[in-house]
Amino acid sequence: MWWRLATVLAGISLVAGCGGAATNEVSDAGDPPTGIAVGPTMYYLEGNTLRPVIVPTGGTVWDVPFGKLGDVRGAVQYLMLGAGLSDSEETKGLRTEVPTLGAALVNVNVVVTDRVITVVLPSYDLSPLAVDQVVCTALAVDSARGGTTRGKTVDILLHKGIGDRIAGRTCPAMS
Repeated sequence: MWWRLATVLAGISLVAGCGGAATNEVSDAGDPPTGIAVGPTMYYLEGNTLRPVIVPTGGTVWDVPFGKLGDVRGAVQYLMLGAGLSDSEETKGLRTEVPTLGAALVNVNVVVTDRVITVVLPSYDLSPLAVDQVVCTALAVDSARGGTTRGKTVDILLHKGIGDRIAGRTCPAMS
């Protein structure tokens, strides 16, 4: 009987020792990633479906200078400029329903807390798809900055907070 136990234990130790590196060995995995991402993840529409796109930023759009976008306000402003859609394969066929507001961008305000992102827009009306674009972009950019999308919602206040309030929204493309 003891020889069966010894045979099983010997088999287990042979299998456990095969093919793997010793646990005290160090292996080189190369250099860690460094630098800034090419741009933020923003959401555009392909038909009526939200699609995340990493948008290279920098330069100017409508004479508004943009560096590397790293905050929710800048990303929402970028959407409101109709920017980020180029002739590249990555954005071919994509569109936006976020109204282009140009100079009204100075009125975009964003407050980020650990549970809610509040976006105040100088617009009276957003289509449901435009709301989804803003919500998903805000959550994606906040997440890239170290926030979490778990349990976090977005409130949108229209026309400097005087108009409608769209509250407690989550990104349908992230669920």
